[in-house]
Amino acid sequence: MRYPTKQLLILIAIAFLVLSSATGKAQAVKGAFLYTLSNFTGPLPYNWAKVSVDGKRSETYVLYQNNIRVFNENGMEIYRFGDDLELGHIVDVAINEEGDILLLSYEISGTELKYSITRCNFRGEPKSKIEMKNLPEEFSKFSPGRMVYHNGDLYLASLMGMKVVVTDSEGNFKDGYDDIEALAQIDEKEKGNVEMVGFSVDKEGNILFTIPSLFKAYKLSLDRKVTSFGRPGGAPGRFGIIAGIVSDEEGNYLVVDKLKCTVMVFDKNQNFLTEFGNRGFKPGNLIAPDDIAIDQNGRIYVTQSRRRGVSVFKIIYN
Repeated sequence: MRYPTKQLLILIAIAFLVLSSATGKAQAVKGAFLYTLSNFTGPLPYNWAKVSVDGKRSETYVLYQNNIRVFNENGMEIYRFGDDLELGHIVDVAINEEGDILLLSYEISGTELKYSITRCNFRGEPKSKIEMKNLPEEFSKFSPGRMVYHNGDLYLASLMGMKVVVTDSEGNFKDGYDDIEALAQIDEKEKGNVEMVGFSVDKEGNILFTIPSLFKAYKLSLDRKVTSFGRPGGAPGRFGIIAGIVSDEEGNYLVVDKLKCTVMVFDKNQNFLTEFGNRGFKPGNLIAPDDIAIDQNGRIYVTQSRRRGVSVFKIIYN
């Protein structure tokens, strides 16, 4: 079919606008490397540490080999504790509004391995235990591996068990999800073979998690609805082996990909925007990144392997 010159020009103009819009969208967001968490001897050589942020006080907490290190807003270490094992084997850390440090840890009690949550002061000195109260029967064998503090509530996740418990700050049961596999509509043949890796809570209280074996990231909303996104592949926006996930103040999702060594950014409608990091040993590169956290100033903390420590980035919106 042949178009008149005027119609052809209109079609070309429309195509140009569409391509310009897509290109502009891809370039509108980018990740900029800031620094690596350090002390006065230089960058600290962590391998796959856990990281948590205290937005109110602009401090960062890193858990590695049962040692908690605290960093100021400039990424310099200001305090450390926990290496004496008196607090048990620590698996996660969170900070409440009062500045108390909450530690999820395990200890051997008789022949059993039991978890506990310890409330510590800013020096890491124990103040009290937070006992879980009124847990329903279906959570009697609940064994959490991750903990998030959000707006006065504790979110505890059993990664292999695919269960989440929500309590108030004193451990009183508020809600529970023992049917995440069903809510996420995971195929029957996959049940029992999947586990969560990334786990966080967004500013609205929605639960975010990833299942690497299914190449998907998920959002579990307050009304118990689950949405997911992700497809396997090596192209930008496709998933390799994904790990940590968080949401920023704009509602964008940041997903870590260990295999591709990148952090991918998706908008609130789960459309791919950009990725940053990339495999390498130069500043700003990543090696097998894993955990991720984000503070209220938009700084992004990414843990990685090969003694690369915790790299800090910032999302820039043009």
